[in-house]
Amino acid sequence: MNTSYSTQQYNQEQLNTIECGIQPIPDITVETAHITPRSLYSFVRIVQLVLRFPNYCRHWMQQRHRRRVDIERIDSFLRKNVVLNISQINEDEHISINWIVDPSQSFYYYWSSIVSIAVLYNFIILIGRSAFLLLQERLLIIWLICDYLCDLCYIIDTFIQTRKGYLEQGLIVRDLEKLRKHYKQSRRFLFDIISLLPTDLLYLIPTCYLLPSLRFNRLFRVYRFFEFSNKVETQTNHPNIFRLVSLLIIILILIHWNACFYFIISRWIGYSTDSWVYNMTMPTGTTLTTQYLYCFFWSTLVLTNIGEVPPPETNIETLFVTADFLTGVIVFATIVGNVGSIIASMTAVRADFRQKVDQVKQYMTFRKVGNELERRVITWFDYLWLQKQVVNEDLVLDSLPQKLRVEIAKHIHLAALKRVPIFAEAQPGLLVELVTRLKLQIFSPGDYVCRKGDIGKEMYIIKRGRLHVVSDDGTKIFVTLEEGSVFGEISILNIPGSKTGNRRTANIRSVGYSDLFCLTKQDLWEVLVEYPSARDTLIERGKAHLRKDNLLDENAAQIAQQDQAALPEKLTQLQTNIDYLETRIARIMGEYKAIMIKLNRRLQFIEQLAEKNSIIMIDENKKNTLNLVGIDTSDDDV
Repeated sequence: MNTSYSTQQYNQEQLNTIECGIQPIPDITVETAHITPRSLYSFVRIVQLVLRFPNYCRHWMQQRHRRRVDIERIDSFLRKNVVLNISQINEDEHISINWIVDPSQSFYYYWSSIVSIAVLYNFIILIGRSAFLLLQERLLIIWLICDYLCDLCYIIDTFIQTRKGYLEQGLIVRDLEKLRKHYKQSRRFLFDIISLLPTDLLYLIPTCYLLPSLRFNRLFRVYRFFEFSNKVETQTNHPNIFRLVSLLIIILILIHWNACFYFIISRWIGYSTDSWVYNMTMPTGTTLTTQYLYCFFWSTLVLTNIGEVPPPETNIETLFVTADFLTGVIVFATIVGNVGSIIASMTAVRADFRQKVDQVKQYMTFRKVGNELERRVITWFDYLWLQKQVVNEDLVLDSLPQKLRVEIAKHIHLAALKRVPIFAEAQPGLLVELVTRLKLQIFSPGDYVCRKGDIGKEMYIIKRGRLHVVSDDGTKIFVTLEEGSVFGEISILNIPGSKTGNRRTANIRSVGYSDLFCLTKQDLWEVLVEYPSARDTLIERGKAHLRKDNLLDENAAQIAQQDQAALPEKLTQLQTNIDYLETRIARIMGEYKAIMIKLNRRLQFIEQLAEKNSIIMIDENKKNTLNLVGIDTSDDDV
């Protein structure tokens, strides 16, 4: 009995644990001598549950995975259009790890400046060392150090060029293989390889020992200097000055090269052999400073054609001078043309401004405007020019895309617009729409911005200057409005129940020259059509301002609000009446067409009868006429 009871108790506990999802370890302390069929059945049952446990785990894992997949497949658009795999993710991660140079970033800009310095060094110093041997001998160690520093700079620049990104479909390419392939297919790759050829190894030849001319292949990287110049010209705020400086540098380099060629030819022909070559017998002719300055002076006279030089005496001298004269003509024409275009660009804005002023002056003279008003107009133009103001900003920004124009307008006007109390907590989208509608207006000293009783069509934000709130006769000053003040914002909201009737309540006069941002009522309501909730909020804030000054008629405002609330119902009724009228008109038109068809048929029938009657009457008239004549008109004869 004790054994059977313990077995039953054990089986009951086993079933309870199975129902709870827990698989207990069987108790193996039971003696085999007391095993009964019931206990054997329980033992087999336990073994089966233990064997099924992996299947239960597998089933639970499958259900969990299925739930996770269902969550990931919620968005059908992503399921149909976005295909991601492990290899693609690994490839993107690999690409993001690579270091890519963005040519629009500051790093490439500053690195280009360093490479440009190295290019200028080679362009100026190599030819100078080849021509003036004293320059090569005195600072030989320094030149060698600088040479190999430039070579190191070239090597680093070549490595950077292999990782320089470019745009493809509006996105910068970051795949190293594509970047290297793009670089190898470009002309830059050929120039860079030529500029890196180890021509310095020719120094080992005794006759070529430390000849600077062996490094002339470094000049093939000159395109990097022009690339940097174009980038600076685009980014600088003074492009005309930079163009002038760049032109001057190029001219000086040409004169420098021509001076070096002159000294080389003089050395080849022989110093002091005639009057054209360099005279080494001068008191200071053997010094480096005198040699270079004289050659530079001679080159300047020849290339600019502004002075006389000793005539050539040999054929080589004649050919060289002729080539210099031809080059000088081209250089002079280039200087005149470029300087003229630069000066024209620098004065283009002022010339356009002066043209507008002259047109206004001619108009005032033609219309015989008074001297006082003419003086005020001219003074206004002077102020506009001194303050560097633009009369029409839209024309200046017209070349920019809409997104950038909005960003510029936000940068200029958003802070000023947030100062307006009714716009302080407006939606960002509403503020962005409004800042693009703000216009700049400039008022002269003594000009009235608005007068009492005028209908309010604009609101104003003071950008610069001071304004006075004065009495009707203008003698008494009530308030002075400073920079950042706002007025006229209530009158453009068309608040129902306003006792002022959307009219100005004060006279505001400009003390000196004042710059004001203006927002018209039409622009405001065009924007508020897209923001109905913001419109209701602005009207409520406007009502609160009017209540503070006791300028709001609550009854009229309530009636207007009721009318506004009933407006949808009225519109619905009006639409119903219009539909009914359209139906009635369509029926009338149908009846009219049917009546016209019947009337047309009757007219045709009447016309036919009239034709028959007219024929009968004609026949009777003929018979009567014949009877009168005496002719028998019997039917047989007829």
